[in-house]
Amino acid sequence: MTTFQNKTTQQAIHIGTSCACFAVRKMTRAVTQLYDHHLSEAGLRITQFTLMNAISGFGQVPVYVLAEELVMDRTTLTRNLKPLIKAGLVASVPDQKDARVRNLSLTLEGAERLTKATPYWERAQAEFVEKVGANSWAEVSKGITQIDRALSTGPRPSDRMMTGR
Repeated sequence: MTTFQNKTTQQAIHIGTSCACFAVRKMTRAVTQLYDHHLSEAGLRITQFTLMNAISGFGQVPVYVLAEELVMDRTTLTRNLKPLIKAGLVASVPDQKDARVRNLSLTLEGAERLTKATPYWERAQAEFVEKVGANSWAEVSKGITQIDRALSTGPRPSDRMMTGR
C-alpha cells in the first residue's frame, strides 16, 4: 500500500467514525426501515405517515410553513407530497388570499388512513424503544432536540402555534 493510499484510508476511517452527518444518516436509514416495515401494513411509508401527521396537527397548512416546520426545502416536500395528493389522501388548494400559496389538508380518506396507520406506527415505536431501551431513547431524544435547536435558525411554526405568536 502506498503512502497516499494509507493516508486516504486513514482519512476515510476518521471521517467514517467521527462525522455526525454520516452517523445520523446511517442511523436514520435503520430506523426508517423499522418503521417502513410496520407501516407497510397500512400502505404507507414513514415519510408519508410523518407528513400526514404533521398536516393533521396543523389542520390546514401552507406548503412553505410545512417545509419550515419539517426542515425541508419546498422542492423535496412537494416531491414527497405528490403521491399523497394523487392518492387522494392530501388536498392541495390555493389560498383564498394569495393564489400563489398552496394550502394542504388531509382529505377524509387521508384522515382515515392516518387513523388506520397509527397502530402500526405504535408497534414500530414500541419495537424501537424495546430494542434501544426506554432510558437510552429518552436521553437520545433529549439530545436530538438540543442539537435541532442549536442548529435551528429560529422558532418553528409549531412553536409559534403553541405560544400564540
